Parts: sequence; C-alpha cells; structure tokens
Amino acid sequence: MLHKKDTSSTYDLLKDYLSNKTNLFLVLSISVSSVIAYPFLIPHLMHPTMSYHIVIHIISLDIAIFLTTISLISYRKLKSKKLLLTSFSFIFLLIIEIFYLLQASHLMKIFYIPLIEVEFSHILLLGMLVLFAGGVIKVDKKR
Repeated sequence: MLHKKDTSSTYDLLKDYLSNKTNLFLVLSISVSSVIAYPFLIPHLMHPTMSYHIVIHIISLDIAIFLTTISLISYRKLKSKKLLLTSFSFIFLLIIEIFYLLQASHLMKIFYIPLIEVEFSHILLLGMLVLFAGGVIKVDKKR
C-alpha cells in the first residue's frame, strides 16, 4: 500500500500561518514598518520628539492595515453588508493614517478643503465614523 506524501504547497503553508490573527498582525507590522521606517523615520532621528511622533503614526498605520485586512477577509468569507460597511470604514481609517504620517514627517502640508476651511482628514474621519456606525447598527436579515 502506497502512502501519500504531504504535498502541502508553500501557498497552503503560508495561508495556514496567516490564518492566525496574531501571525497576520506580526507579518503586516514587520513588513510595513520595515518598508516605511527608512524614508519616514531616519531623516528625523536627530529630533527625538519628532521621531516619537512619527513612530506613533507608523504604529497607527500598522493597526489600520491590520483592521482593514481582517475586515476584508471577513467580508470575503461572510458577504455581510455590515462587514462591507466596516471594511470601508477601516479603509477610510487607513487613508487617514497615511495622511497623518505624511503630515507628521513634513512630506505633505495639512490639506484644507477650500471654501469651508476644514482639514480633509477630518472629513475622512467623519466618513469613517459614519460607515463604522452604519456597520454596527445595520441589521442583517436572516436568510
């Protein structure tokens, strides 16, 4: 009788590894932080307070990426409108964090919306809160 060998592909092994939320968070955090640390953090190393400010935004960006990824994976599995709204809210949060990181590192000035003189990031934050509230409050009909 022939025994089947374990023919798990690298993709399957990676998929199993990343199915654990802690592992997914670590992989996302390490990869994002390692890519953006040099261009955003290194130029400000001689200014500790500026470095701390940028590190806070990098951590916030890591968390926003993780929440966006988890919500999109959940939506893909369950196809719930609640999860779709929540996913969009976390996408808005991700965009906001990118703006804040760019502003904190002085690569972008604060962007005000003409005529109403409100920061664009505040409008995005309001949109994120509305979408998140919609996701929390929405009642899915049972099938």
